[in-house]
Amino acid sequence: MQWNKLISKQRIGKEKSNYIDKDRSEFQRDFDRIIFSSAFRRLQDKTQVFPLSRSDYVRTRLTHSLETSSVGRSLGNMVGSRLVKKYDDLDLIPSEPGTVVATACLAHDIGNPPFGHSGEDVIRDWFQSSEIGTELCSMVDKGQQADFIWFEGNAQGLRNILALQRPYSKGGMQLTCATLAAFTKYPYISGHIENKTKFGIFASEADIYAEIAGHLGLIELEEKKWARHPFAYLVEAADDICYHVIDIEDGHRLDLISFDELRRIFLDVLDNKPDIISRVDCIPGKKEQVEYLRACTINALVVSCSDIFFEHEQEILAGRFNSSLTEEIAKAEEFSRLKKIAIEKVYNSTEVIETESAAYEVLWKILDFLGQIVIELHNKGELGAKCRKSVKLLPELYAPSPDASVYQNTQKIVDYVSGMTDTFAVRTFNKISGISLLRR
Repeated sequence: MQWNKLISKQRIGKEKSNYIDKDRSEFQRDFDRIIFSSAFRRLQDKTQVFPLSRSDYVRTRLTHSLETSSVGRSLGNMVGSRLVKKYDDLDLIPSEPGTVVATACLAHDIGNPPFGHSGEDVIRDWFQSSEIGTELCSMVDKGQQADFIWFEGNAQGLRNILALQRPYSKGGMQLTCATLAAFTKYPYISGHIENKTKFGIFASEADIYAEIAGHLGLIELEEKKWARHPFAYLVEAADDICYHVIDIEDGHRLDLISFDELRRIFLDVLDNKPDIISRVDCIPGKKEQVEYLRACTINALVVSCSDIFFEHEQEILAGRFNSSLTEEIAKAEEFSRLKKIAIEKVYNSTEVIETESAAYEVLWKILDFLGQIVIELHNKGELGAKCRKSVKLLPELYAPSPDASVYQNTQKIVDYVSGMTDTFAVRTFNKISGISLLRR
């Protein structure tokens, strides 16, 4: 793959334009479009780790996305500066990779359903186990079934950007091809997944992604399976860094991880450098010490990932790099220990497990309620009295229609559920269960 093609400013869904905004680059416009989108705004009430947390301190998907974007910008800027120095003929402003990576990071969770990763699990399980979900799957072809039984927030995010935000225009938000490819962590359709691995493109967006790949010169490894855009590795690294480091900080704030343990694992990543230890010991207050250690840890990881990116640059450009940057850094073992501790003490904490269990009940009930509409519409040709009322509760964009296929109508209800905030999902569950009536 060639760098000059990979940083294409071509907007998907638009003819090439000669318009130039001297004050705002095409990539900055991408960033602004994400910031002002309703899908991004909804992340303020979507779970990062702790669903419906009573603490104002812990991160939501919105704050996680903003922090990941900040880390991604730093990582992209480092890479951009080194690319410009390395390639004299490269038509690139050093800060542009930082903007592309920051934008992709900003949007990286835009397709996640309510209640974090447990929301994805509910949707998958519902299509594989529930009577209504399995019946819907039996009504679409095998390639389309995989979109539902292996539902992925990554693919839903791409669909949000390309189809659901500004649905009246080809390419939806019409972002640049470089930003869209940097966003796509797993550039292949659900038919290519093996052993429950992730994917990033639904069957419905496969053709338009092929167009994106064509503009950028992405290598097609197999039919509808492409090599990653190099900047996708930077987005992944920024997300990994924020997940591992910041979830530990949140866990400490909620007394799930002791200060001494947090200090020890952060200093291990920092190679127990005497100057950092000395500086930490001079800071009054444990909260401030934690914040300093977190900042130092993130900076060290960003620098390490930038170095690894250039060590493997030719493999990445050839589509042969099959690892993540954080798995190759010198402190990979210490870094992975952060994740292990987060799984043991944060993700499996009583608070998280209890709320995720309740989330299953909430989303399962909503999916049953909406799935019945699609079943009746296609099996009976018309809606019964209950479903005629139910469908009126849905916005026009998400309402199943007799003019659409089973696949398209099933996608509509998944689009609706995955777009819900945590609070809205609970409120919807209460309404359709009659609980809210009892409270009036």
